[in-house]
Amino acid sequence: MKFLKKRSNLVIAAIVLAAIIGGVWYFTQAPSADATAAPALQTTKVRTGDLVITASGAGTVMPAAQVEMGFRSPGVLAELNVKIGDRVTAGQVLARLDDSTAQRNLEAAQREYLELTSPTAIIAAKQQVAVAEDELEAARSTLAWLISPSVLTWEERVTAAETALQKAKDANAPADEIQKLEQELKFAQANLTYARNAYYDYLLENFVETETIQTRSGEVTVIVKDENGDPIINYPSEQDIALARYTYELAQARLQEARWYLAALQGEEIPENASGAKLAALEKARLNLEDARLALESTRLTAPFDGTVTSLNAVVGQTVGTSPILSLETMHDLLVRFYLDETDVSKAIVGRPVVFTFDAYPDETVTGEIVLVEPALQIVDGTPVVVVWAKLTDKTDVVILSGMTVEAEVIAAESRGTLLVPVQALRELAPGSYAVFVVQPDGSLKMTPVTVGLRDYANAEILSGLKVGDVVSTGTVETK
Repeated sequence: MKFLKKRSNLVIAAIVLAAIIGGVWYFTQAPSADATAAPALQTTKVRTGDLVITASGAGTVMPAAQVEMGFRSPGVLAELNVKIGDRVTAGQVLARLDDSTAQRNLEAAQREYLELTSPTAIIAAKQQVAVAEDELEAARSTLAWLISPSVLTWEERVTAAETALQKAKDANAPADEIQKLEQELKFAQANLTYARNAYYDYLLENFVETETIQTRSGEVTVIVKDENGDPIINYPSEQDIALARYTYELAQARLQEARWYLAALQGEEIPENASGAKLAALEKARLNLEDARLALESTRLTAPFDGTVTSLNAVVGQTVGTSPILSLETMHDLLVRFYLDETDVSKAIVGRPVVFTFDAYPDETVTGEIVLVEPALQIVDGTPVVVVWAKLTDKTDVVILSGMTVEAEVIAAESRGTLLVPVQALRELAPGSYAVFVVQPDGSLKMTPVTVGLRDYANAEILSGLKVGDVVSTGTVETK
């Protein structure tokens, strides 16, 4: 090997070998150096604390009741019984117009109505019922004479049966009841047919033409016969029967109207379809009396609720129209009307507590309770919002006035003294199912299923799976 025998060649070979050995060492040692630079683990301890889910909004204090009051009709203001700041009670007369004309109209309407409803008028109405009953009996007797009592009776029975059957069908009565009424109708119809077939015998008995002849033993009444030897019957004309039917129906209607009128005079209930000239006159008089009373009431402004007069714009002697002249508000049981973002609509539920901070008292808080959530969103400054009403439940020494601005914080849910972990520690295994990595004493990680309760943007409530002091992983921190 001549190459190795030369000194220069030996030096070159040594240098190459050293380079190879160094390269091997470098490439075998580099991965181990990278491994020592692995990301550091970030952890936290499970602790106890409070978790409160809220929704924030802003609004204004409003009176529980507020009304602007004016007269229903124009007139001259005769009385003004209040001034701004006065506290009034429900039913109190606040102002009054000149009511002399209204008083006269009411007195006239009262006289008219009292005349129509007086004891004398009631006696006259009872007499009219008796007269109508006699007229009905006479009209029925006339009709029965013309068509026979039997025919008239069964006609009335058929009509009554038809009415009862139709009423039962309209009311969806049971099948057995309808069947029974159908049988009653058939029975009445059969008897009516029989009565009509026997009508000739009735005519022969009552309408046959007779004449009186003189015999040795005296006068004798005999039946007049025609050339064929048949009795001559004076049949009732169709006009006579039609007139008798009309008279009978008219007598029925008059009796019904007389009874309705008497019932109305005596203060009894009458059907909505009740009619009659006298009944109409009575109703007109009642309406005139009611209108007169309303006209007199419209000359007075009466407080609809307990409250405080907050504005007044009128003087005695002034002619006023129907525009409001004063405002009335309740100064107790104030409400707060505030707005929430539409994304917080699920948190706006009647009965939930609210914490209010007033701009006038930034260091004071007052609690309240939601009493109403309006059913439709409103647009405020171009943004859709949920409109919420709440009452103040705290008693406070500070003066709260209608119109004050407030910040509102709805308490949607809360848990006190509960186990908490940062939301970064949660690992979602499936929808609604979570786990965390618990750091073991040897530094290893153990996946542990947990039950999660309330959550906000920072923390989550742990209902089971962990205990206070457990160390959980919240991620890793990259190092250079």
